[in-house]
Amino acid sequence: MAKQLRKWLLYAFASILSAILFLLIGIFFNWFGVYQGPGEVIELNKISSTLIEEDEVSEKLTAKMILFGDLHVHTTFSFDALLLNLPIANGEGTHPVADACNFARFCSNLDFFAVTDHAEWLTKREWKDSLDSIQNCARVSDDLDEPPIVPFLGWEWTQASVNKDTHYGHKNIIIRGINKEEVPSMPISTNSGAFNSFAFGSTTLVTAGAVLLDFPNRKHYLDWRFKSLVAKASKDCKQGEAFNRNSDCYEKAETSSELFRKLEQLNLDILVIPHGSAWGSVTPPLTSWDLQLNPKAHNASFNKLIEIYSGHGNSEEYRPWAPMEVQNDETLLCNQPSQSYLPDCFQAGEIIRERCRVASGSDEECNKRAIEARQIFVSSNPLGLLTVPGYDPMEWKDSGQCKDCFLPAFDYRPKMSAQYALALTDFSTQEPLRFRYGFIGSSDNHQARPGTGYKESKRKLNTESRVDMESETGRNFMNPRLSDPKLPLAQKLDLDPDSKLECYGIQCSKVTLPLQSERASSFLYTGGLVAAHAESRNRKEIWRALSNREVYATSGERILLWFDLVNHPGGLSIPMGAETEMSSSPKFQVKALGAQKQLPGCSPLDKDNLGSEVLERLCRGECFNPSDERKNISKIEVIRIRPQVYEGEPINALIEDPWRTFECEPSQEGCQVEFIDEQFEGSNREIVYYVRAVQEPSEAINASGLECELDQNGRCIKVNLCGDPKGKGMGDCLSLTEERAWSSPIFVKFKSDSL
Repeated sequence: MAKQLRKWLLYAFASILSAILFLLIGIFFNWFGVYQGPGEVIELNKISSTLIEEDEVSEKLTAKMILFGDLHVHTTFSFDALLLNLPIANGEGTHPVADACNFARFCSNLDFFAVTDHAEWLTKREWKDSLDSIQNCARVSDDLDEPPIVPFLGWEWTQASVNKDTHYGHKNIIIRGINKEEVPSMPISTNSGAFNSFAFGSTTLVTAGAVLLDFPNRKHYLDWRFKSLVAKASKDCKQGEAFNRNSDCYEKAETSSELFRKLEQLNLDILVIPHGSAWGSVTPPLTSWDLQLNPKAHNASFNKLIEIYSGHGNSEEYRPWAPMEVQNDETLLCNQPSQSYLPDCFQAGEIIRERCRVASGSDEECNKRAIEARQIFVSSNPLGLLTVPGYDPMEWKDSGQCKDCFLPAFDYRPKMSAQYALALTDFSTQEPLRFRYGFIGSSDNHQARPGTGYKESKRKLNTESRVDMESETGRNFMNPRLSDPKLPLAQKLDLDPDSKLECYGIQCSKVTLPLQSERASSFLYTGGLVAAHAESRNRKEIWRALSNREVYATSGERILLWFDLVNHPGGLSIPMGAETEMSSSPKFQVKALGAQKQLPGCSPLDKDNLGSEVLERLCRGECFNPSDERKNISKIEVIRIRPQVYEGEPINALIEDPWRTFECEPSQEGCQVEFIDEQFEGSNREIVYYVRAVQEPSEAINASGLECELDQNGRCIKVNLCGDPKGKGMGDCLSLTEERAWSSPIFVKFKSDSL
């Protein structure tokens, strides 16, 4: 009997081993994975529109509509989106381009949107299928003059560097046309080789492990590996191979100037929109817009808009602080903290000091170790966090954050803010060069869900929050810690100072950058929107508004906003986004109406047209469902920026935020104000004006950020992280905030009467 049992166990073990071996061989040779496809656009016409005609609001200002859109949306054709949507990461699986069209039409009820997948992972087939899906989305109606949805095709150029002198940041490229001859044969990527070192780090064993751990969802992991192998097989283009429609290679541009040069070769209507510029997770600490304001790195024909708000936060506001300073001998020195900012490098010293104290070190010794820790941190920039052994995210408290910004980007970089960009001038050419950016908001959603800010609910669907922090194993995986967390000494990183540290995103050639996923989870919001003032809802008119900067950004709420210069000598009203000259003081008019309050669920009309089952699958039962009541506008803030007029003119005094504030009475009719800049005539310089329409407080996901507990001096002593059971918990992390809309600026040059 025992012999028979051993024989049976041996057969069972051999069978299991054979099955695992077969699985590994099959995965290695890619027997099981398939291409997941572009999805299917629902043919039913859009059932309602968000467009606001001028005669629907009191006190008419313009005959143009206000149309809402989202120009920054990822599908699972993007590597990071596909990875984050795997079931093992609490994702829903594949979300192709067709899903973005369906969501924009039936859930968020947008007027236009763009798909902007990362070029570094788009194969020839996926690029073609993206175009086909966008074309199918545009054909959901026979009404070419007023289609229910206007889709655009684009891509994201995802450049990043750990060196501030080679960091140009992420930029979305939006194409006007959607006919085959109006679209490049392939998008232009950045350093795909460095991208591959991160993206294709998934080995056969990792995929097999995911399959074994989550066998019912095995198809997702096998398809993911299939996509990895197909993308990896695509090679970089050779000299002269660019934009050959028969080629499937990656066309690359390493710098902004190279990107613009190649875009000019295409000879197409294109916009290049920087995004997430002040987001520290992908931006070196001392990065500045100064690097990109020159005739090579900036191209005014493409660079007309900037994304100042997204699901990754606000990049609008400038602040005068910096984490560290460059000394005359080129060494770095950690800055001291202030009431409004605590540098990461300074807090590193405080962490080491506290550990030293707990280990019974003397005050003298602990102070010495704190000073040493700060210097090790800045010397290891941008990998400073890794110099604190086994750090816990709670130890960093609120360091690195903009404490008085509206829903700020994580680990804020002030010199990459929109305000700093507008204050700069490059004097290297005969005619001073300045940025002329209009403002947009977007979602940067990675689940093919354009316009996620329509309701503040379902945090894990409508923000980029995916990974919960209940598992210590998961925490350690997402936040590499190099040694014993009890060690009361900072550790120097073993990096060759003479070699370049090559990085893409989070993956470097020598070490993985710390993601800070836990703290960053409290800085993930529902997405923003771009609003366009257009004559009608069609591709031509929306593109005209975008190209003319006659657009504004919102933090997700569909606030209505008009901002015009009304006393121009020509007799015409000058809209937001325009450039003009005046010799007399300009007079402006602002009108704003709050967003319509949302009703729960979806409307009866939605349910009749689509059915509850489809709405639940597509929208999770929550649609854009406005009531007849609007939220109130509480105030109008005017921001005035005076761009530099001489080399090295200090920036701080040039940005006046707010320059003026107008309090508004609660009214369903909105708020309207007028103002004159009496100082303009005596300034003898160009001045940039824009306005913020601020709405009455309402609840929003992650509005309280780190939710610090403060001591009697106002210093953060404990943070409560969103998604952490010990912090704000696993819900939607709702807190009150003042949603807002930002007009595009009006650029007014002083014109002397004597000329």
